[in-house]
Amino acid sequence: MRVLFLTDDRLGPAMAGSALRAWELANALAGAGHEVRLTADGGSSKPHDSPVELIDAPDWSWAQAVVSPPWSLHLPAFTGRHLLVIDGATPLLAELDAMPTTPEIRRRRRTAAARLPVAAARAHAVLVAGAAQHDWWRAVFQRRPAVPILEVPFGIQEHDPPEGSAEVIGVPADWSVVLWWGGVWPWLDLDTLLAARARLGRVPVSIVVPTATRPGGSLAQFTATDLNRMAARYALSAPEVVPLEHWAPYDERYLTLNRAAVMAFLHQARPEAELSFRTRAMDALWSATPMLLSSGGEVARLADALGWGEVVEPGNPAAVSDALKRLLQPEEHDRRRSAILEHRDHWRWSRVARPLVEALPTLETIPRGALTPSLLRAATTLIGRGGRGRRG
Repeated sequence: MRVLFLTDDRLGPAMAGSALRAWELANALAGAGHEVRLTADGGSSKPHDSPVELIDAPDWSWAQAVVSPPWSLHLPAFTGRHLLVIDGATPLLAELDAMPTTPEIRRRRRTAAARLPVAAARAHAVLVAGAAQHDWWRAVFQRRPAVPILEVPFGIQEHDPPEGSAEVIGVPADWSVVLWWGGVWPWLDLDTLLAARARLGRVPVSIVVPTATRPGGSLAQFTATDLNRMAARYALSAPEVVPLEHWAPYDERYLTLNRAAVMAFLHQARPEAELSFRTRAMDALWSATPMLLSSGGEVARLADALGWGEVVEPGNPAAVSDALKRLLQPEEHDRRRSAILEHRDHWRWSRVARPLVEALPTLETIPRGALTPSLLRAATTLIGRGGRGRRG
């Protein structure tokens, strides 16, 4: 089958989560025998050699199936003869609800929510990551219960990370690294991690936080100056808190991951948390690094059930501090690492993508809904008369 993947993120040697997901799923389908093309943000390039063809603009007439998040799709995605598979693994509306309310955020939310009624009428399948997302999307598709909701979460690379690690500038060689991996978004909770580090006192532990510009962006969303200002509120300074001021290339990120003793993924108690699938935690799974997570969301549920790390209630510095003490103990660290290694192969992209691979040949039997009524509902949402859409 000819399959077209779309992402509006930058693809290349350095890339963020949505581009990474599109690239890996596209390669998994190519590996299953499909002819695959991918279109991404301008300036994109292939991260490495691959049978996936990178193209500048969607070729709707070529595609027999289209796989894309719904949030920025244009009309041709909903009108052609191709199959349409919605990738619903990013709970964008819940993320936007957690951001400070500005005219730009309100506009972005309306334009994203306006795609929902059209997607609900026209899609042949939806990809989700976890039970909460499954329930959310099933409610969106309540008028079309025959549409399959496919469990296709984030995965990890087919090969294990190489050995070796890189120096993190500013961290003494004999200090342990607790790595905050990913962005510092309004729904996350770096404050609690820093407060917990302050409770640890004078111990050789560095909290390392990425502050580089996101691939495809022009400005850093959270800078080293922001980090230092936040750390100062807890009377912390280098090397207790250290910025990571470069975005690690995808094929070299293992050098940073292997330096970490613990990887931290903390969030606030918001609706976003329950719908989340902490994609960067999959790098901890890949590198077999014990995890520290806030309760809530699919990855926290898995980590708690399978022993991948410590799961604590949101916003509790004392609990985070105690959890860090346990995870940094050699015996506990090794026990968590062994639990991760026991389950790691299950999360290879080739296995994660299997429900999509198996479903594609069957989706032609799924009837589509009418286009015009869904466009009218979308227009009502877009001009602000349809409420706020379905909240996360």
